[in-house]
Amino acid sequence: MRKLLAILVLALACTSTKPVPPSAPTVRRSIVSNGQRVGFSVVTWNADGTITNTVDIHDNGRGPHADAVLRLAPDGTIASLDATGHTELNAPVDEHFSVRNGRASWNSREEHGEKDLTGPAYFIPNSATDSDAFLVAALRKNGGTLQLLPGGTARIENVGDATVQVAGKEIHLVAQAITGVSFTPNYVWTRDDGSFFAEVAPGFWFGEEGAESAEDALTKRQEEIRRARDKRVADRLGRKEPAAGFALTHARVLDIEKGAWLPDQTVLISGGTIRGLGRDLRPPAGAEVIDLQGKALLPGLWDMHAHLGPADGALDIASGVTSARDVGNRSELLDDFHKRFDEGTAVGPHVYRAGFIEGRGKDSAHAEVTATTADEARAAVEFFAKRGYEMIKIYNSMDPELVPILTREAHARGMGVTGHIPCHMLANEAVRAGYDGVEHINQLLLNFFADHQTDTRTPLRFSLVGEKAADFDLRSAPARQFYALLREHKTVVDPTYTTFEPVYIGEQGKVMPGWVATVQRLPAQAQRYFLTGGLPLEGKKELYARSWEQMLRVARVLKDEDVTVVAGTDFLAGVSLHRELELLVHGGFSPVEALRAATVVPARVMRSSDRTGSIAAGKAADLVVVDGDPLASISDVRRTVMTFRSGVLYPSKELYETVGVAPW
Repeated sequence: MRKLLAILVLALACTSTKPVPPSAPTVRRSIVSNGQRVGFSVVTWNADGTITNTVDIHDNGRGPHADAVLRLAPDGTIASLDATGHTELNAPVDEHFSVRNGRASWNSREEHGEKDLTGPAYFIPNSATDSDAFLVAALRKNGGTLQLLPGGTARIENVGDATVQVAGKEIHLVAQAITGVSFTPNYVWTRDDGSFFAEVAPGFWFGEEGAESAEDALTKRQEEIRRARDKRVADRLGRKEPAAGFALTHARVLDIEKGAWLPDQTVLISGGTIRGLGRDLRPPAGAEVIDLQGKALLPGLWDMHAHLGPADGALDIASGVTSARDVGNRSELLDDFHKRFDEGTAVGPHVYRAGFIEGRGKDSAHAEVTATTADEARAAVEFFAKRGYEMIKIYNSMDPELVPILTREAHARGMGVTGHIPCHMLANEAVRAGYDGVEHINQLLLNFFADHQTDTRTPLRFSLVGEKAADFDLRSAPARQFYALLREHKTVVDPTYTTFEPVYIGEQGKVMPGWVATVQRLPAQAQRYFLTGGLPLEGKKELYARSWEQMLRVARVLKDEDVTVVAGTDFLAGVSLHRELELLVHGGFSPVEALRAATVVPARVMRSSDRTGSIAAGKAADLVVVDGDPLASISDVRRTVMTFRSGVLYPSKELYETVGVAPW
């Protein structure tokens, strides 16, 4: 739900010792998602030397807007910036940056600071300005390396090229990889003179208006570059079994069903499978013996609400997440992850796929697969069934009348159904119409706070719950009737608490207390995301905080009512699953109940418990070594040492380093 938005970009010619504008005083860029325009950027070079930049995005009922005025220094870095507007969830933006007499200062609702500069430095705005292309130009003028403000270092490297057709003309373009800004390289396509052309991803375009036809060719070439990098990481860090397998000795094995430790165990792994475990097992001749010295050995963890991206495979495995259910992605990207993770040519979990199906309209998510008629609904299900998907996911703008058709078609093909509750429909109606699961705690609670006229395609689907949940009686008669319905239909609830924590209690300029230790481990620029906050809190901070505590109690109540609850995140891969478990415990789960919600329970839900979810002979060797006791303190689950994915060993420290994350 709250995936990091792509940092937007613009073109800038930089060939002299002073910044000079392009030939046209105004440059327009389009932002396209799955073939539909969702936003734009306009950049204008003014006679007084300033540059104005307006960015506007509207997708899935929300999006950021910024109006910025910039000046560039002679070296291409930003000399000053003033930006106003609003964030993705409509919190105000008021950001300022300047360099005077060698001292940089910045101030916004999210952060403020000062620094004496000893050399060139580039400030990356928090607001939705077109920063990457300015950065490309500045890097080229400064030898390919620049200090970043407030922190980090950016580097640029030419990693490939492509020739594309635009308006009947061939254009040669260069792929530039910028590292130090995010977890993995940002790829930017430039013309031969170094000026910005576009940024792309599967189903996404930000670039020169009128050149959108180049998206597919550039994306294909870029994915080749990305796959080659992924393979280098997998080959370097994935330690495959010797012929006689691995023998893990002196392991403290978690019996997840009993909720107890089995001390001093030997676990034998070969062929990607657990061959045996016990106190008295002897490693076979030729096995590689790994002495765990009493460290905890847990079943590999599950994230039941993922949207996989380029950094997520490494983040998941380093964090002990060996299975992930992706509930909304571009099909060719998701299918590629599924294939390469299984092949071992990229690092990542076992992938379970739910095909994303949306309606159409101005507040819809601009999805790859949409349906507004019965025939389109049938075709949408068939699209994913042919690809072997386990489920479909129904989204906000779907016509409620099509829901029974979608669920019937999916069930006829052996597929499950989960999702949001469509606008003008309530959760109890969706369950009766065939939903097997409900995603997100707010979607569940809207059953009590929304009606058939409520427009839940907008941020109202968050704010309404924030206003009403605090005083809602979770044990009231209507609530119990709803729980009985969920129990009767064996409905699975995936609260995804981590994605809502910043929505309801995130304050601009403050890292949420439960995230401080983790955020300190992230790349410097990624840390800034945790300062952006969520819903506007003016006049509602205390109310939203009380509602949040009530939301956290819902999972405990559901469990008491014998409703299945699983752990999913919809947030930063890997490390946020650890936080999800903490939040489940905060709301009333015991540590072992939280761990079950991320191991054996999702394995059962996804019909995979015969091969994963617990540690037993004959099951897949999906395991995580933890230096601590998560049954005593659930937070110890963060202290991952190594992860086995189908018997391949990945060291957590080194794998985290490939995405710029420090180990615990």
